[in-house]
Amino acid sequence: MNKLYKSIMKKNPWVQAPQIPQVQSLLNTITPVNYTRGNGIAKKRLDLLEQQYREWVKDIIDLTEFKHCYFVNGVTDALNQWIATETRPWQYLQGDYEYAKMIGGNASSVEVIQPDTLLYISNPACATGNIIDIDKIQNDVILDCAYVGSTAIQTIVPPVNTEQVWFSFSKGWGLIGQRSGLVFTKQPHKSLSIMKRVEAWNYTSVEICLAVIANFKIDDIYNMYKEKQYQICKEYSLTPSDCFFIANSTHEEYTVRRRQGNVARLDLSYILNGEQYAQ
Repeated sequence: MNKLYKSIMKKNPWVQAPQIPQVQSLLNTITPVNYTRGNGIAKKRLDLLEQQYREWVKDIIDLTEFKHCYFVNGVTDALNQWIATETRPWQYLQGDYEYAKMIGGNASSVEVIQPDTLLYISNPACATGNIIDIDKIQNDVILDCAYVGSTAIQTIVPPVNTEQVWFSFSKGWGLIGQRSGLVFTKQPHKSLSIMKRVEAWNYTSVEICLAVIANFKIDDIYNMYKEKQYQICKEYSLTPSDCFFIANSTHEEYTVRRRQGNVARLDLSYILNGEQYAQ
């Protein structure tokens, strides 16, 4: 057991994302692009990404009802755009992602979902990395699926009143610095629809996402790392999360990392990147 790794798990409050050598190698093959706005190329490439992404994730989540698609600088940008345009009070479960609350908005942290109030919720859940059942929720919902791509194929059924669904290439693919994400909505987005009309998104990041889809299945990275995750969890007496780079524990020594009840969320990225578990 590596004491340094254990110390890092105790001290690190954030979930990073391991660098995936195969994805890094693919990144090195992509040439930056820049198009003249209005000539149709940028829109054509984004339309292709939308089409391919819907197909890529269909065994996890059906996006048929979400007719509108926008490219964003990761889920952080999706949060920024939502908070900038949201006027309603909203709620989030204790232990869920807190960035939206940090930047503004009339938000409440709750232990139990309150009826008739807009709900922001992540699935796989930020608090544990586990996929949760949310299909019976009747609230209006903003659904953050940033961890999709880091789990086995499991079905996520959005609540009936889900307004937006967000995805990221940062976590499961180790592409934090590329700022690549997608927002799917049922109605046109207040700000992103304007930006889309003037083709204001990162054209090279679209190419990166297209390359990832062309070279990997949605669960390839999970399958690549799941045995390493189980080895680490066995060695450190932890419980594997559905997300391959997360572990959970109810041990008292990890109390400071608890996000929901007595369950601590622990980041395995540093260990997965270490020599002991290198590819």
